[in-house]
Amino acid sequence: MSYTTSLLEEITRLILDRSLTIVFQPIFDVSQEAILGYEALTRLPADSSIKSPDHLFSTANQVGMLSELELHCRQQAINRFAQLKLTGLLFLNVSPCTLSQADHPKGETLNLLKCAGISPDRVVIEITEQFEANDNQILKQSLEHYRELGFKIAIDDLGTGHSGLKQWSELRPDIVKIDRYFISGCHKNIVKRELLRTIFELGTATGVSIIAEGIEHNEEFLLLEKMGMQFAQGFLLSRPAEFPDTKLPDSLSLRQIGPNTLSNDHNVFELEKLLTYSQPVSINEMCSEVYQLFKKSPKMQSIAVIDKDEKPIGVIYRDTLAEMFSSDYGHALYDKKPITNLMENVPFTADISASIDDVSSLVTDNTHFDLRPEFIVVDKGKYVGVASIRSLLKIMTEQKIQHAQHANPLTMLPGNIIIEQKIMHLLANKKNFSMAYFDLNHFKPFNDLYGYAEGDVVIRLVADVLSKVCSDAFVGHVGGDDFVVLFQHSEPEFACTKVLEIFGQRITSIFKPEHLKQGGYYAVSRKGNKEWFSLMSLSCGIIHPNVSIVRSHLDVANLASEAKKMAKKMVDGEIYIQPKFNMDFTNEFVERSLVTES
Repeated sequence: MSYTTSLLEEITRLILDRSLTIVFQPIFDVSQEAILGYEALTRLPADSSIKSPDHLFSTANQVGMLSELELHCRQQAINRFAQLKLTGLLFLNVSPCTLSQADHPKGETLNLLKCAGISPDRVVIEITEQFEANDNQILKQSLEHYRELGFKIAIDDLGTGHSGLKQWSELRPDIVKIDRYFISGCHKNIVKRELLRTIFELGTATGVSIIAEGIEHNEEFLLLEKMGMQFAQGFLLSRPAEFPDTKLPDSLSLRQIGPNTLSNDHNVFELEKLLTYSQPVSINEMCSEVYQLFKKSPKMQSIAVIDKDEKPIGVIYRDTLAEMFSSDYGHALYDKKPITNLMENVPFTADISASIDDVSSLVTDNTHFDLRPEFIVVDKGKYVGVASIRSLLKIMTEQKIQHAQHANPLTMLPGNIIIEQKIMHLLANKKNFSMAYFDLNHFKPFNDLYGYAEGDVVIRLVADVLSKVCSDAFVGHVGGDDFVVLFQHSEPEFACTKVLEIFGQRITSIFKPEHLKQGGYYAVSRKGNKEWFSLMSLSCGIIHPNVSIVRSHLDVANLASEAKKMAKKMVDGEIYIQPKFNMDFTNEFVERSLVTES
């Protein structure tokens, strides 16, 4: 018996014996935290010689049984969907090549739905590019027929085939599913991020619903949601099952961020990653005993000296002790003396939760470390180990490169990725901070009237003022005319008032004299009408996130979005300051999941 014949018989057996199992994977509307529908998927029995669904359908195509196999799976899926009384839409995978066959059975799907009591408007015909259509004209006619009957049309795996965008333009689908290749690792790949952003924007512009499928990691979900994702599918949310989830899982702790999440993010600085534990000595230790410790550990360069409370009070260096013990006189003088006789003062200690900016400032401002390779790390004042200067410099260099890669090209300030990482780090470590959100009022009419070059001048002006006035804070460029400043060590009101004052003074040199005199100008509004606009100004809203409640950078963005709206209602020069709500109210506010400003 030939190999092809045995495969043909195996597929025939699977169909006749009804051995194939149908499972369903939920597709979620994450904005509404509800079920959009379920995709029907086929699973093989354990005793089958065909080991995977992909192999099953590709084999059926090779032996000329793809149409029969798909109709069988479709019948099983419809009956099972009705039996489970699942809500929402039913997504059925259909190969273009079967639809484009002139002898493909017509009306079969509609009959199956009638028998199961399911309306066609609850069914999505999902076209995949796995097997290309033989005749595109017949394919379009078939899909149009389905559409006239009330079915919805979806394109699956956008981006895998050579004709994805062409199909989009020609087939005019109701739904497009992004191939998982573009989802996987999108938070680490700037090219994937920009392509995804384009797809979401194209969906909005054409009225097509976009589903991001294949989401497996929390970071992917968070990035996609920020980009505007409404519909999502993937193992992170729910796996395919015979009895699928009927609601969004409680793990929409997807939006939560914590120490465990951060520890897997190599882009976030944690001093603990550089830490090496080196056994300290007590103040009563003899010099000769410490000398022997160095001899036993040739790579050890320094040893911390701690008091009874485990706080470092000094440090002894290998070269210092070796020099003293290089002669018989040194031995005789120091052998029985406490190590406190030779230890040097601790120049500084770095707390284990310190930021890279704090640690690098401590190191670079201390000339003592010109020749010293390590510094002491503490946790709440107690000794926990030492960290390498070389490793710190390596991390600093890597972060500078990363900042440059993700900086806004116009202002070179940190962009969204770095801003999000900074906020995530602050939240995970429960560090209190305030955030000021700056936005230009009437920027679009100014840009239209004065031109994009002058618009860029204004954007750079805002960046310059913020960088100089808020030099002790973190300044980021969200995009366009939106900026944020994160304050940790000072109250933001004074600095923000100064920013508005200096910007107000410097912007006058950019306006034309007649516009300054009039206090404004006529320009085309977003609605296309010619309207009067007052002179462009800078608005500012300040929030004080409660780090005990706020869960992620998305929640911070939601709070900032509300503050931005309120700030735009203020009189020029005034700042909107969000009240420092009590805990219960803040929690309620965060739970509203306000739409994040793009």
